Amino acid sequence: MIELREIYKEFKYGDSVQGVLNGINLDIKDGDFITIMGKSGSGKTTLLNHLALLLEPSKGKIIFNNKEVNFKKESEVNTIRKKHYGLIFQNPNLIPCLNPLENVLIASDKDDKKTRNIAIDLLNKVGLADKIKCDVKALSGGEAQRVAIVRALINEPDIILCDEPTGALDEKNSKNIIDLLLDIKKEKNCSLIIVTHDNLIGELGSRRLIIEEGKVNALKPR
Repeated sequence: MIELREIYKEFKYGDSVQGVLNGINLDIKDGDFITIMGKSGSGKTTLLNHLALLLEPSKGKIIFNNKEVNFKKESEVNTIRKKHYGLIFQNPNLIPCLNPLENVLIASDKDDKKTRNIAIDLLNKVGLADKIKCDVKALSGGEAQRVAIVRALINEPDIILCDEPTGALDEKNSKNIIDLLLDIKKEKNCSLIIVTHDNLIGELGSRRLIIEEGKVNALKPR
C-alpha cells in the first residue's frame, strides 16, 4: 500500500539546516498494525506526516498503491488522502460552531441516514452518547479527542494514522479507543499506524518501529 524509499527530511532554520529523517525505508501492507516509538524529537511525527502525505520529503520517494506520489499535483494528493486515509492528531481541531455529530459528518461526502447512523454508533462506542448534539466548547479535552477519532473513522479508511491518540485520555477511555481501533482494523482489514509514548500500546503492534535520530533503529516482530 505505502512504500517509503530512502526518505530524508530537512528543515531550514535561518542559516542552519536540521536533518530529521535520515534515509528511512518502510513498507506498509494492507492490514498491518505498526506502532512507532522513540524519544521526543526523534522524528516520529515527521515520519507519520510523510506516511500521511502531509510532508514532501527532501529526498527519496513515497509510493502509494504502486504509484509514486507527485506532491506537485496537490489535488491528486488531497484526493488520495480523503479517499484512503483516516488521520488522528494530538490536537482535535474541532469546528466550534458545529456540534460533535456535525463535526464528524463534515468529514464525509455523504449526509444520508446510513452515514448519520454510523456516526452516532461510533460516538456511542467512544462514550459520547449524551454529547452528540452538545456545544463542542463544553467538551473536555478527552471528549474532543474522541470526537476527532470518530471523524477519522467515518469514511471507513484503508489506513488509519494516529499521533498519540490516547494522550489526552484517562486509562479507561484509552483502552476503549484502542479496542475500537483494533476492532475496526480487524473488521475492515485496514492498516493501523500509531505513534505513541505508551509502552503498553507500543507492544500491541504486530510490528514495532523504533525511531532514533531520524533512523529506523529496530523493527521487532510481535
